Amino acid sequence: MKDDVQRLEARLRAITWAGLAIMALTVIARFVLPWHDVTNGLLIGEAGGAGAVWSMIRQGHLRDQRAGAALMVSGIVGYFIRMVLLIAVIVVAIKLPHVHVLAALVGYLLGFALIVAGLYRFEGTAGGR
Repeated sequence: MKDDVQRLEARLRAITWAGLAIMALTVIARFVLPWHDVTNGLLIGEAGGAGAVWSMIRQGHLRDQRAGAALMVSGIVGYFIRMVLLIAVIVVAIKLPHVHVLAALVGYLLGFALIVAGLYRFEGTAGGR
């Protein structure tokens, strides 16, 4: 039987693969659908969202036994990285032609939706429900 850390790592891998699949579908939609501004914005936002997901996973510290001030500083750095990525997505979406800014923000939020959905499923199965 798997322990909690192994199940969490498997769930994080599933979240990563789901995010890559969504990005691949967006790339395919970019060439198939006529809404190039929206799909361009989604791609930019999904790239930023992937960076945010990576930051959240990397800042998780599953096995390094961090505690106290070091863990708090790590959380602050992760939060700062996610804010910088959000600002970068907004600035790039505004500056580039043929990019829908709201679609970029939706793409960025997809990463957070994947994390919440994936970890909610992990929490739902952890208690033996």
